[in-house]
Amino acid sequence: MSRLPQLVFRKPDVSELFVAALRQLAFEEPTSRFARMRKTVIKFLGKNLDAKPLLRIIENNYFILAQTFGQIFGPNIAEQPSLSQVLSLAIGLDDLRVFSDAALNSWYQPWHQRKVAQAEKIEPDLSPKMLALIDHLTATNSVAARAWLTTCLLSSVDWQFNQLSTLRSREKAEDLERVLVVQDIFVELKAQIGKSGPIENLGVEALADLVWQCANTLAGKLRPNLLLLVEGQTEAIVLPHFARLQGLSFSLSGVEVIASGGAKQVARRYLTIKDTVRLPVICVLDGDAVDAAELIDDSLRERDQLVSLAVIELEDSYPADQLYFLLDEHLVTFGQRLTRAEFDIPESGRRKNALNKIFRKKGLGDFDKIAFAHQVVQSCSSTDDVPQEMTAVIDAVRLSLLGDFIAAASTAGGGGSLQ
Repeated sequence: MSRLPQLVFRKPDVSELFVAALRQLAFEEPTSRFARMRKTVIKFLGKNLDAKPLLRIIENNYFILAQTFGQIFGPNIAEQPSLSQVLSLAIGLDDLRVFSDAALNSWYQPWHQRKVAQAEKIEPDLSPKMLALIDHLTATNSVAARAWLTTCLLSSVDWQFNQLSTLRSREKAEDLERVLVVQDIFVELKAQIGKSGPIENLGVEALADLVWQCANTLAGKLRPNLLLLVEGQTEAIVLPHFARLQGLSFSLSGVEVIASGGAKQVARRYLTIKDTVRLPVICVLDGDAVDAAELIDDSLRERDQLVSLAVIELEDSYPADQLYFLLDEHLVTFGQRLTRAEFDIPESGRRKNALNKIFRKKGLGDFDKIAFAHQVVQSCSSTDDVPQEMTAVIDAVRLSLLGDFIAAASTAGGGGSLQ
């Protein structure tokens, strides 16, 4: 085994550490996430001439890339550093819950082939206890899954960095929330360990139990439990609100709504996702998307669903009287009102042209369905305000989550609950 170049890494600032943490938390396939990790390391080392030998090694060895990432962004203090490793392993287990063997193999095989071709192999330094822990956590998994969990351990960041207050004013709220989720678990874990003694005294099985505990806590908070593929932004805006009105929180349940950019894109995205994730997927198409619906229906996995709406747009799903009220509320934001005489729209079917005509007469250009969707969220406050078509989607989500929960409960026991 060759020796790694001995380098002294500068301490990353809080912004760099924050970006590194987000790299580890991103809902991305292993191949994509590792590519971003590589860019982060190369950018960090780019101005260090002494790092050139290491950069060459990184090109050919995923373990060394992960190890370098961890050396740069990992714990810089002696106080319980392995707590960060426990959390990083838990995040890795959540990846194994979410991503399929095909996705893991797609990441692993190119590196493995290069590794086999090398006359000289460079392996990471792991203690016998940590090697045994990896073996314990991946006893029923593939070689690729074991390699992924090893890289998660090696690339652990310092999950207790204490300068988030300096980031609150300039980072996205959702990004801060993701990091805070892990930090909250870190604090709880540290308190738990403090009662039972130093973490380095724990045996392999006790450490594995901690990792599984954290992984189960994280499930659905960093990675989703269900993917809801919709055509456009309108559905992505209103569906979480409508679900909340009906007692279902998408955020707490781990439902991720993905606006795909049209029916063809929903089909294309589904055909990719179904081979890379283990999660249930629900595809939602408008009533006119016949070809896309047939393509998806022919490819559906057993746990996935296709919901074809009877209407085409959100404004078509409301009874005329309810739509009148919503449009009047919307026009108030422009300093105008809607009279009954102006409200000349079809009782059913497509209403786009009629709405365009109303808005043009008022000097507002074409009807903006995205702005209208935001107004719907502001105006709708009870279950009676949820269109029947949207209720059908929410019911499909609820049933899918319930089925997944029952399936997980039936196989629960040790690590099996995340697989």
